[in-house]
Amino acid sequence: RRTVGMVFQNPDNQIVANVVEEDVAFAPENLGVPPEEIRRRVDDALKAVGMYEFREHAPHLLSGGRNQRIAIAGVIAMEPKVLILDEPTAGLDPRGRDLILELVKAYQQETESTVLLVSHSMEDVAKLATKVLVMNQSHLAMYGTVPEVYSRGEELVQMGLNVPQVTRIFMELKKRGFPVSDSVYTVRQGKEELLRLEGRREAAEC
Repeated sequence: RRTVGMVFQNPDNQIVANVVEEDVAFAPENLGVPPEEIRRRVDDALKAVGMYEFREHAPHLLSGGRNQRIAIAGVIAMEPKVLILDEPTAGLDPRGRDLILELVKAYQQETESTVLLVSHSMEDVAKLATKVLVMNQSHLAMYGTVPEVYSRGEELVQMGLNVPQVTRIFMELKKRGFPVSDSVYTVRQGKEELLRLEGRREAAEC
């Protein structure tokens, strides 16, 4: 418990105090961190998730996205070596999802800690992960880099996972005989692949 910090899917199951900064201080206090150090950790954690200006607010009066950021701040104030996030973007709009993922990525890069993201959103995984574990019926079905796993899109779909929409488009193009990559999982990659395909067609016409 001193090494691993977990952020629940629903922040309401994690927030325990009536004031934001008190909630973020809860875990360090239980770990016996000195008061001066707690103050520093709380301020740093709230600034890291962009919630410092809300430190004296009541969590129940804030939006779900802001409460999710409070929950993340409460865990990173523990300074865990391993951060586990269970569906951290569930119920958030696209802007809120991107914000949470950007915060998590920045935290990982700054602290060099291990981050485990549990998610059914293959878009989230593509944006954040360096390695992917795919579980199916309680068994390890795949393990590898994002390109290695996403190149097996048909298998992912058979397991009930929704691959990114752009991946599904390129899977269909490949089925129809177009010579496209089977490792497209971002819009930018899709654009580059279409430009490459168009360049090949123009070269063939010449």
